[in-house]
Amino acid sequence: MMIEQVYVGSVNSHGPEDMQQCLIPAPLLVSCGGAVGGYVRVCLNGDLSLICHAVPVMNAYCDLGFQVIACNCVHTGKNNCKTSVVTGNYTISASQVTPLSGANIKDISVIVVLNSVEDVLHYRKNKECFESSLRELLMLYGVVSECRINCGTNPLAKVLGISHIIVVNCSVSPSEVGLVTASSSIVLIEVQSEDRRKLIVQDTVNLGGLDQVLAYLRRLITEPWTRQEQFSEAGVMYPSGVLLVGPPGCGKTSLVRQLCAETGACLVGTAGAELVSPYEEETEKNFVKVAERAQALSEEGPCLFFIDEIDSLCPMRTKESSLHDLRLTAQVLLTLDEGRRFSNLTLMAATNRPFHLDPSLRRSGRLEIEILLNVPSAADRANILGVHSLNLLPSNHPGLARVAHATPGFVGADLRALTEVAQREVEAKHTEKKTLTPEEIIDIMLAQAASITPSIHKTLDFITAKPVGSPIGGLREVKLKLDQIFIHHVKFAVAYNKLKLKQPRGLLLYGPRGCGKTRLVASLASSKGCTFITANASHLLSPYVGDSEKRIAALFHAARLAQPTILFIDEIDGIFGSREGSGSGVHINILNELLQAMDGADVRATSIQGASLLTNSLTTQHDGVLVCAATNHPGNLDPALLRPGRFDRLVYVPLPDYEARLDILGLKTSKMHVQSDNILEVLARETEGFTGAELENLVMKATMAAVKKNLYDQDTHLVHLQEKDLLAALHSTCPAVTDKEIKAYQEFERNLSFKT
Repeated sequence: MMIEQVYVGSVNSHGPEDMQQCLIPAPLLVSCGGAVGGYVRVCLNGDLSLICHAVPVMNAYCDLGFQVIACNCVHTGKNNCKTSVVTGNYTISASQVTPLSGANIKDISVIVVLNSVEDVLHYRKNKECFESSLRELLMLYGVVSECRINCGTNPLAKVLGISHIIVVNCSVSPSEVGLVTASSSIVLIEVQSEDRRKLIVQDTVNLGGLDQVLAYLRRLITEPWTRQEQFSEAGVMYPSGVLLVGPPGCGKTSLVRQLCAETGACLVGTAGAELVSPYEEETEKNFVKVAERAQALSEEGPCLFFIDEIDSLCPMRTKESSLHDLRLTAQVLLTLDEGRRFSNLTLMAATNRPFHLDPSLRRSGRLEIEILLNVPSAADRANILGVHSLNLLPSNHPGLARVAHATPGFVGADLRALTEVAQREVEAKHTEKKTLTPEEIIDIMLAQAASITPSIHKTLDFITAKPVGSPIGGLREVKLKLDQIFIHHVKFAVAYNKLKLKQPRGLLLYGPRGCGKTRLVASLASSKGCTFITANASHLLSPYVGDSEKRIAALFHAARLAQPTILFIDEIDGIFGSREGSGSGVHINILNELLQAMDGADVRATSIQGASLLTNSLTTQHDGVLVCAATNHPGNLDPALLRPGRFDRLVYVPLPDYEARLDILGLKTSKMHVQSDNILEVLARETEGFTGAELENLVMKATMAAVKKNLYDQDTHLVHLQEKDLLAALHSTCPAVTDKEIKAYQEFERNLSFKT
């Protein structure tokens, strides 16, 4: 008899829940070759199937075919390691019901999952009694390899506290079902609680650029678990807490999840914002509740207690702190001290504002290991892009190195956003029935990278927008000198560290205004692929006492996070003037802060970014930061800034000569049509003493005059410049730099060479 369609309802409410029975129509059982009271395998979707006793039913026909009611007590397939049971309705054919013959099991390996941590502790105290009762429980079921037994409703399982049993392996063939007997050898691989299994991280991710930190943390976390006896005999207390510090989006949380997935530790994670409550003492109770849960799970096995954004729970205690903040900080510190009694409990916390934390949290015995996660380097960015762009490009595509070079200062979250934007752009092209080559996709990613602001630039509100690294005409000698300084700074950084020498890290550009000092530094940063952080000196000045010093320390801390970095301070003479004469106490304090920051000293006090750069951690040196500054009045700077070890390399940016002026004029009119061929040479000869900004202004005046005369072609977007318009713009422009200023620069150079 051919059965075309069978309706299978795997519903626990129909019939016994833990007796492993399947109510199957008698004609269907005969047609598939099964025996009354025997075992059958009912295949559902994919590799999911149920192992049941065949209980024949004479009349079980419905409109959809023969109805089968199967208990999901024992099942195999994709859900055998999950806590959810197999429920629902499945439409199957007769070929999906396979009879199985019974066979006694010689060896069986199982994993027992208990309901709670208390049940696990009870099992450890009564192992022999538990194992003998486990045999009696397994004798009630027919099992196969890699199956799961849902026995939570069984009376014996309730007494033992068993939620379900996972059969890893048993000695039966695929066409047989195994039966446990008194002579069967039962190997208990593991006993763990349901709570712990829910908190074990199964999914692993590829973290580009964090392999060194991950290996260090893996050893730091696993050694206390694997070598407890050795440490206790030696009387050594292993570090109890780790603080992860880094800019937002650098992968702190992903690093913790990957660490738990590799080490097998259960993860009890919480964020500070999740625990905060408006009611009095409610926040402290919420934190204690989570901490007690982590402590209880550590009794069963290794547990990692992770607190994200811990600065919201443990802020620095000051005179202005509220009673709520003081009480919350005290409760967090007390709870962390109690956690040291649990040997299998490891505390980890993460923050992007480490200097908002109370100092007592970072002392030895609490969060004593501090690890700084820097902004990824170019090689690390290429690895991260390779992970996120698998749907766009082949793995290890050489074009990803170009994108990584064009994204300095980008963290992992920024790179992921970049690939998502590029993917939407590619999908939009595909809707237009355009197939893009990998090179075109790389060009899209490069174009999108220019429109994304790195997260490191968003951390501080006084970081100014990055100047456009546009081409600069002339100044060939200055460009060559800057290029040599940067190559020397990067190429010999390892040699300086080996020789334990401080690498020169200061570069001062001085010269007349409008000669391109800021653009020179921006072009240098964009061409070398390093992070460019800039702040105007006036933006660093704050009306609040001590706030300017905090901003300076924060600026240098952000630069150290994103090494290699070019840190550019424009108009440095604005607040970092000389201490001689009538300098105020505020300006002296600001200057002292800058001098300490350039020396790499630890700025403590109350600065938000000034404490130690995380001692006992995997940090890089300060030599990856090249501090550049620009000024029009070098004589106003304090001599301490110009000593060796600070701004010891001074570069004079002069007024452009004839060739430089001709190069600038040609660059500014490259996208225009100039009527006369030799007018640019005439203008270059007649504009002696003009700066680059004044030459650009001259071309702009001539362009505006041409637009007014309707000499602008809207189809080709081409402007036709006439000779008389250029000459008229020349006569209406005069050089702003006087001879007195040029002599002042020459005098400064003579004094500098004399001191040298």
